[in-house]
Amino acid sequence: MLLMKAFYPITINGQEYKLRLTASAIMSIEKKLNKSLFSALETIQDNMVETMVAILWGAMQPFNANCSFEKVMELFDDYIDDGHSIEDLMLEINSMFEASGFFKKGQDE
Repeated sequence: MLLMKAFYPITINGQEYKLRLTASAIMSIEKKLNKSLFSALETIQDNMVETMVAILWGAMQPFNANCSFEKVMELFDDYIDDGHSIEDLMLEINSMFEASGFFKKGQDE
């Protein structure tokens, strides 16, 4: 039986991107932020935009490996320019964590 890899779709500028946190993606995020992913989430207020962009960048790598950090910064700006808020993006990131298996469906953090 062929299993599909779980991912969370996010649409920015009319283009869909697949987000998934793999071990490799998490390690890349942690290296970029110089701290563990959970530490980054616990202190997200201290460095919100960089943390969110780093998470998006890392989560894009499994399906969009050539997407640079600079490109993800542009996508962040485009997402906000499309009328979304940072809170909207946080909700999408939470859904991506759920789709990647960090939480059981319906479980709060």
